[in-house]
Amino acid sequence: MNDEIVVSHAKKLRYLRKKGDKTQAEIASHLKLSQQAYSKLENGETAFSDETIDKIAEFFKITPAEFESSSEGVYIGNNNSNTGSNIHVVDLRLIETLQKMNEQNSSLFEKLIQEKDSRIKLLEELLRDKK
Repeated sequence: MNDEIVVSHAKKLRYLRKKGDKTQAEIASHLKLSQQAYSKLENGETAFSDETIDKIAEFFKITPAEFESSSEGVYIGNNNSNTGSNIHVVDLRLIETLQKMNEQNSSLFEKLIQEKDSRIKLLEELLRDKK
């Protein structure tokens, strides 16, 4: 398995864990791994065996093919025989781009608040000088 696939699987696993609001320990227990071994999977330091992929898919109620398909997306869903398959593809590049944009917007927001505060302070000083 090449490094690119390992990293892709690691990103998918991390995304699914966070999206499902699960801890590393919870998933590690299901995979019958130590938390440290699980962490290596999620950080792309260890290759995913077929058995591990099967257990991950079982845990998140997706098929192994859905977990493995598309190096750029994560399949999430709820395979329930009563409601049918509800699968959505999430593009990891889009998620990363949105996270960067959110960080930039937060930074810009902070700068705007500082500018507002500076202007208020200046206006207060001007008012004091007029009195």
